[in-house]
Amino acid sequence: MRRFTFFIWLVMLFVVTSIPSSAFPKVRVAGFDILIHLFLYSVLTVLFFFSYGRRNWKFFSLIVIIAIIDELHQYFIPGRIVSFFDLGADFLGGGLTFWLLKA
Repeated sequence: MRRFTFFIWLVMLFVVTSIPSSAFPKVRVAGFDILIHLFLYSVLTVLFFFSYGRRNWKFFSLIVIIAIIDELHQYFIPGRIVSFFDLGADFLGGGLTFWLLKA
């Protein structure tokens, strides 16, 4: 069941990032987009961590690969861009969460 939850979150992540930006309401709060990325990848990391029981940094490379693929696929979505800030927030959300889980 845990692995199913991870895959559902992963699919949901790619579905949401496949929606054109014009479909979302404009939020004028500084850093809101970064907080969303931190949250999404923190949850993804928690679900992966407890689904697969990986406790080494090799596992984190999968989160990094997922983040890169997710960011690159947004290039093909109308109104979306590839953003290194978003990618950094994905890495930070996943990395900090993994570090906290390992502690």
